[in-house]
Amino acid sequence: MKPTPFLPTLIVATGLLLSAGPAFAQMAEGLDTADLAPAEPAAAAAPTAEKKPEAAPATEAREIEASRYAGEELPAYVRQLSARFSIRKRTTDPFGRNQDPNFVAPAPKVIAKGPTTSFQATPPVPFSEVVAGISVNGVMPGKQQFLIGNRMFHTDDVFHLRLPTGKQMGVKVLSVSSTRIRFRNVTTNETADLTLNMLPAGMVPQKGTGKMMPPGVEVQDSQAPVEIQPTIPLSNN
Repeated sequence: MKPTPFLPTLIVATGLLLSAGPAFAQMAEGLDTADLAPAEPAAAAAPTAEKKPEAAPATEAREIEASRYAGEELPAYVRQLSARFSIRKRTTDPFGRNQDPNFVAPAPKVIAKGPTTSFQATPPVPFSEVVAGISVNGVMPGKQQFLIGNRMFHTDDVFHLRLPTGKQMGVKVLSVSSTRIRFRNVTTNETADLTLNMLPAGMVPQKGTGKMMPPGVEVQDSQAPVEIQPTIPLSNN
């Protein structure tokens, strides 16, 4: 192969370049790598301020709807509902303890002691009052007997009386009459009489001076004529 002359080749290449001037310029501009240079690092973003928690919205005095309408506002609904609890207005809880954790109970006051009342024994009941409480249902002075309830007692009998305090007292029958019964305390030998009044109210015990006639009965007259019955039969006409 023959070598190509250098000068003719250079002339041909120069002409081709001149004839393609606008196209070459456009191709050169398209090959510009200025835009391919690495961009400068962006300035560091300024640190954002810490986001403060949103304050709870004030509870409005409005009618509380059913919980099914709370939706995504459930915390606000609970705050609105709990704000109406009566426990928030009370000083103590249901167990009587103060709701303030820093509450300190006042020191108890020492009350001065009053005069001490000494025990005083109940004075004994007089024997006469004890005997007056015996209820007698009947009396038979001729046999020196009397009746208490369904029990019969007579002279020289000894029995016990139960007082309202529960204490028992032994007594002995000394005598029985139509107006009184005499007893003796077997412990103290004290005697007392039980006055009897067995007649109904309004009746006075006294001896009769005349003939006793029941009401409605006529007094017989010894001088009155004797009535006779007729012997002749009456006519049937």
